[in-house]
Amino acid sequence: MQRRRQAGFTLIEVMIAITLMAVVSLMAWRGLDSVSRAHGMLEERTEDIARLMRALDQLERDVALRATTELPQPAAAEVLPPALLVRRQNDLPFFLEIVRAAPAAPGQWQRVQWWRRGDALYRATGPASASFPLPAPDATARVAMLDAVSVFQLRAWEPGQGWRNLPGVAPARTTATGLELELGIKNRGDGVVQTFRRVFVLD
Repeated sequence: MQRRRQAGFTLIEVMIAITLMAVVSLMAWRGLDSVSRAHGMLEERTEDIARLMRALDQLERDVALRATTELPQPAAAEVLPPALLVRRQNDLPFFLEIVRAAPAAPGQWQRVQWWRRGDALYRATGPASASFPLPAPDATARVAMLDAVSVFQLRAWEPGQGWRNLPGVAPARTTATGLELELGIKNRGDGVVQTFRRVFVLD
């Protein structure tokens, strides 16, 4: 009587199956790792864009709240309205100063300054006051609005003359009706500088 052959897998078949499972597992792990890294980079990029938008929106709000009454003019002729001033100070190439209404103190004003030092863009606000000269912002109360900033430039639109770099040297003929901000931001990964621009209308 012939014996039945027992069903099963040989040792070679089992080893081949284990090898295939290992290869598939490795491919799946690499895929998940790639997706995880891409997700992390996307979250970082989203946060960077959100910070950039918050900084631009804050500057736009500062400009929108600027004083519209007559203020003491600086010694040099300036293309910007009296409530806006771009000038050099100490070791800074320039900084933007805005005299704006103090949101928390109706009827009072405050000085707001924006400047770049190193690779950071800073903002500082001075105490609110109802009389001039207004107190200067306290440098220790500065807030870093953006990092990895390689470019911070401003231009003013002078009607009939075009764009003028700030701070200006030549006396202005007319008051500017627009302010252009240019920011250069370095990407975290490759260090490539991306340029962002926003124009503020000066009514």
